[in-house]
Amino acid sequence: MYRSIILFLLILCLGCENKITPSDLDLLNGYWSIDYITHKNETFYPKGAAKLLDFYEVNDREGVRKKAQPQLDNKFLVTEDLNNFKIIFKAEKYYLSFRTVWDQWQEKIVELSENKLVLEHQEKRYHYKRFHSEH
Repeated sequence: MYRSIILFLLILCLGCENKITPSDLDLLNGYWSIDYITHKNETFYPKGAAKLLDFYEVNDREGVRKKAQPQLDNKFLVTEDLNNFKIIFKAEKYYLSFRTVWDQWQEKIVELSENKLVLEHQEKRYHYKRFHSEH
């Protein structure tokens, strides 16, 4: 009896995976700040006061990512460099698929909610929180 309860709880936990739906993809739009990065059971926190943000703009499963720096007047200094991407769905997961002249790569969307974004690339997980202006 004890084993069947443990098995049931294990199956229940595995079935409760945070699934991302197509309508959730609009939540990617906006400014995101890296909270921390995890890699092989280690956690790394960004240092320094001048943090760059990632700005995402998505329209119909295609989008752009730019770097931005918040200014004191509630505006953003946005770089002219950008990364175009497509959102692809494979093996029950969503990926941001980037292609530049020099490289191509994919970042798996592990979690996406109103205030949290987790992307995985090369065994690293980038944990973002939505940027809210404090002014």
